[in-house]
Amino acid sequence: MEAKNITKDKMTIDFTSEELSFLCNTINEALEAVEEWEFQTRTGKTREQATEVQTRLMELLDEAKRM
Repeated sequence: MEAKNITKDKMTIDFTSEELSFLCNTINEALEAVEEWEFQTRTGKTREQATEVQTRLMELLDEAKRM
């Protein structure tokens, strides 16, 4: 993993497919393990936001596999 173009609000990070898969898996574990009422308090995001991020990361992972 390598970070580039770092600013206060945004950065670009290069992930390997394995690292990206790990990140997707950790989001999935949080969605399964943390109850609805405490999810946002414990993660800083809503379940919907976490699902959106996970979906987008999985799309990128699928795209990489097609290459």
